[in-house]
Amino acid sequence: MSDLTIGIEIIIASIIAILVISNPVSTSAIFIALTKGMNSVERRALATKSVRYSIGILVFFSVTGLLVFQIFGFGIGAFRMAGGVLLFSTAVGMLNPNDSGTEAEERSKDIALIPLSIPFTAGPGTIVTVVVLMSEAMNRFTGSTTLGALSTLGVYIGIFVTIFVSFNMMTNSERIDRFLGEGGRNVVTRLMGLLVMAISIQFVINGVMDILPDFARVLSDSGMLV
Repeated sequence: MSDLTIGIEIIIASIIAILVISNPVSTSAIFIALTKGMNSVERRALATKSVRYSIGILVFFSVTGLLVFQIFGFGIGAFRMAGGVLLFSTAVGMLNPNDSGTEAEERSKDIALIPLSIPFTAGPGTIVTVVVLMSEAMNRFTGSTTLGALSTLGVYIGIFVTIFVSFNMMTNSERIDRFLGEGGRNVVTRLMGLLVMAISIQFVINGVMDILPDFARVLSDSGMLV
């Protein structure tokens, strides 16, 4: 299989991972609750402002993610495992949603940033996914420049596809809500939760595989491993 074919598969996987974890359906649901009384022009302006914040946040972490690792002195394996645990808890929340309705009562003056951008479109789970995918893309440069470049491109395509879908979900939220209904929205959210759970488990597995060589080396140096 050529690097180009593998790269295309990685791009598609990156798009799906970032899009599913961002979960634009939940963003559109909260958007409906927070924009009651607004006209279509005001809603569109709010959605535009929110996605600008989200692009800035995700691109920032895609560029600086590895630098953060170096500053705090932990490896990608530990971050993958932590990210997997975080995503698993996110998946549990998606599979068992708690619709308290209290968030809408305490709105910020700038809801474009909080909560529309953080924690919805560019929440912790999405940030973790972008950082991990980017680190894997950087690792691929050692084996193949083409594969590394395509993997990196896939992360940025995934970010902008997610932003594009989220923007359209927000600007068409009333139409989408009427189409899905309560039952349809719950089904879509739970399906995404199942996919997120599978991705989170894979992150943990990858993290364990990353730290095993170092762990084995420590055991060998201490004489515990023959």
